[in-house]
Amino acid sequence: MKITDKEKIISLKNQGKSYQEISLLLNIPRSTISSFINSLKKISTCKECGKKIDIIKGHRKREFCSNTCRYRYWSKSNLNKKKAVCLCCNKEFSYKGKNKKFCSFDCYLKYRNENSYER
Repeated sequence: MKITDKEKIISLKNQGKSYQEISLLLNIPRSTISSFINSLKKISTCKECGKKIDIIKGHRKREFCSNTCRYRYWSKSNLNKKKAVCLCCNKEFSYKGKNKKFCSFDCYLKYRNENSYER
């Protein structure tokens, strides 16, 4: 994209034009305009606490201000996990994905070794 196109995009966006309108005026794909404008944003906010995060040019956008916020966010989002009881140790465990029967690989091996003679 040319420098003049970039300047035009910025001025049109400041005038309140939408991405679609800018796209039609400059004959540039809407996704290119969207990507360019998003790359201009220098501040992001933490998904957990809302604290402002500085974006370093050349790095990907950070979603969290710290590991603590990241852990808190993911522990809250893991509430929709399924629950099951292990066939080996009868311990209740939670999981995501397909149906699970064992809480760990060790329990799976114990159960398999104990029940291998019953076949």
